[in-house]
Amino acid sequence: MLKKSLNSFIKAILFSSFFLHFIDSPVNSQNSSSYIKSGIEYAIKGDFQSALNYFESAKILDPDNPYIYYNLGTIKGKLMNDMAGAIVEFSKAIEINPKYALAYNNRGNAKKNLGDYKGAISDYTIAIKLKSNYAIAYYNRGIAKKKTSDYIGADSDYTKAIEINPDNALAYNNRANARYELLDYESAISDYTRAIAINPKLFNAFYNRGSAKNNLGKYLEAISDLNLAIKIEPRNAYAYYNLATIKSKGLLDKQAAIVDFDKSIELDPSYSPAFNNRGNAKKYLGDYAGAILDFDNAININPHYAIAYYNRGVVKQELGEESDACDDYKLAINYASPILLKWIKNEVYAWCIGL
Repeated sequence: MLKKSLNSFIKAILFSSFFLHFIDSPVNSQNSSSYIKSGIEYAIKGDFQSALNYFESAKILDPDNPYIYYNLGTIKGKLMNDMAGAIVEFSKAIEINPKYALAYNNRGNAKKNLGDYKGAISDYTIAIKLKSNYAIAYYNRGIAKKKTSDYIGADSDYTKAIEINPDNALAYNNRANARYELLDYESAISDYTRAIAINPKLFNAFYNRGSAKNNLGKYLEAISDLNLAIKIEPRNAYAYYNLATIKSKGLLDKQAAIVDFDKSIELDPSYSPAFNNRGNAKKYLGDYAGAILDFDNAININPHYAIAYYNRGVVKQELGEESDACDDYKLAINYASPILLKWIKNEVYAWCIGL
């Protein structure tokens, strides 16, 4: 039973790039070895505080054992979400063993989770220098580079990860994401397709491939991919939202779009873009009261939602409520991005000045 639990535990934490190090390391005391074993067993059970206590006891008996600090860092970081604490432990493991590639990789993960992408990239780079075929370190560095908008660098790292481990569906999916950002949609679609071939249950690959196909104007294929994604995750609000958006904007089927927006809102009533876009579909169909109600809801969720103020202003203007429309346009200007700001000023704001 323990072996089965252990295997499941290792798979779960390997998947997320953090894992315990089960090396039979030399220890100064049989008691220390027993504490380490107990710490791992309690971590597997999900009793992380007890696991920490056992490793802390092992550390007192064997303070120069880097694997104890590594495992403490892994439990704190991955299993308890204490990234700062994890960094302290991984740093101690590295201080004792400067060639500990796993510790550099996992310290990089902790830094990445704290938003220190530059520090994470530095740690992954050292891990790769110590272990040239370290696929997961290339993969993790690709994630960090993408976070810094270094899409070309991310593409290169994912490619290296794939060369080392060609069966890594996530690496194909993430390389596709980098290529998507570079507007290379055809290459992205090819990589998403490879990811799906490896893992036909990979929701993100279907979801993302649908987005790429939508950008190429392949609306029916995009809808097919999103429907497949929904089969995998039938309660994913954002898949329904994207499906509705393609039907609304790509196929101009507003009524069908509203059905999917309804489902998206049912699954996540806090997602303001779904209300905004459903409002646009209702406006197109002449349901002005329903549209205004949706824009109201979008604004209630996000009071700085410039495009919702603008869209509500358009409906009010069409209803002849010019003063109220101008009030909404002015609010939109307060929160608008530079592109939207230019549009509003050019299209409607001059008209408001005379009122």
